[in-house]
Amino acid sequence: MKRIITSINYIIPIFFAVSLILGIYGAVVNKANTLPVPWLIVPVGAALAFLLAVKLNGLEKYAESMTVYEYRRFSALLCLILLISQILSTVFVNFTPINDLKYVADGAENLILGRELYYGLPEYHQDYFECYPNNHALFTIIYMLYKVQFEIFGKITNVLPTILNIIALNMSYWLMCRCAELVHTTKKAFLCAVRGMLFTPFVTYAANFYTDSMAMPLVMLSVYIYLKNRKSGRLSQLVICGAVMGLAFKMKGSSGVLLIAVIIDMLLQKRKVTCYGALVLPFAAAAKTVSAISAKLLGITCEMLKEKAFPLIHWIMMSADGRGGYNSEDFLYTQSFSGCDKVSADLARLSLKLKTQGFFGFIWHLADKIAYTWENFTFMAGYYCEGSFSSPVFIVTAFLCHWTVVFSLLINLWQSRKKGSDEAFLFRLSLFGLCAFLLIWETRCRYLISFFPVFLLI
Repeated sequence: MKRIITSINYIIPIFFAVSLILGIYGAVVNKANTLPVPWLIVPVGAALAFLLAVKLNGLEKYAESMTVYEYRRFSALLCLILLISQILSTVFVNFTPINDLKYVADGAENLILGRELYYGLPEYHQDYFECYPNNHALFTIIYMLYKVQFEIFGKITNVLPTILNIIALNMSYWLMCRCAELVHTTKKAFLCAVRGMLFTPFVTYAANFYTDSMAMPLVMLSVYIYLKNRKSGRLSQLVICGAVMGLAFKMKGSSGVLLIAVIIDMLLQKRKVTCYGALVLPFAAAAKTVSAISAKLLGITCEMLKEKAFPLIHWIMMSADGRGGYNSEDFLYTQSFSGCDKVSADLARLSLKLKTQGFFGFIWHLADKIAYTWENFTFMAGYYCEGSFSSPVFIVTAFLCHWTVVFSLLINLWQSRKKGSDEAFLFRLSLFGLCAFLLIWETRCRYLISFFPVFLLI
């Protein structure tokens, strides 16, 4: 068993190093014209600057003697700074919901105002919620917030969803700091807290109340409860952990990676069979409950979902060529079929894509997907907040922050390659699991966001 764990601990940093190299390559090729800096030296410079800052400023020495109480005060101060930055971000950015968030928000507003659910949505999305049940949980939350505001003030704005989103982001950072305290020394926890402040989406996504940020505190709360259970062994904690994971999964499907990582970690610990039931059954119950509540609110029946919903194979098929991102042709292709025909049609199209590419073409496609995932160090902030995060100053800042964090992750991964199944092994499994998931799923740099506080703990 120890040999298996050691092998995994070697494979993960190697895989992550490849992702890092491909990400730098993609960033250089696709963004070189937007930065007034010599690109090839910036990643190395960023990593060295971070390490030198820690050494020269005496932060490492200060953290060495820091007590738990002092660490908590320090992390609380960082939370306050983060909160102020998030409030300023929402006040000054130019943000209007677009794409899926716009469809979800418009649908919620339509129901409250007594209009047809799909009023104002594009013609090809007149069955949006039947096709995409993955956004039902977010719809339910936005609907309830809009409803409260409408009943009190008689109008609908995005103020309440934005406030909730800021709370979600800030709580995620706070939980990350608490998790660091549970599994690391005070010195290492301190460095995790500092690294967390370099993760720009904590601020740039403050106004963008989509599933990426809304799922983040649920992911982190699941991790925190599981880490507590790892020390205590209480079944009640596993039950709560499973339920929270189920909520996270309904908010963001990629959160299911965490359930797999936890089960693998439990297997390596040789936990009792009852532990798995205590985790999985509440997970399924919570997910089913959210689905039922959302479907009833939307007026969608099981028969409608069976007829219209996109099967999981759709996203695998859509991501199987090029850079693996959203493809309108693949969307319209799947939409043109109904019921079980969607599965067979998507399988046929997937088979054709793989056959057309050939083995080496498919390998190049995977490399392109990895690069596309990691190259966008702004996490599409300028796309969602038009004009606000497109300045050269922000781009350089985001670049330095992002690559400092991922270099730090790589260093910690390599240093932990000979360790056994410690608490941080869960974080390494989660990183590998999400990276593997993005190799077969639709590629989006923002899919990393809800898991990034977990990665900061490595």
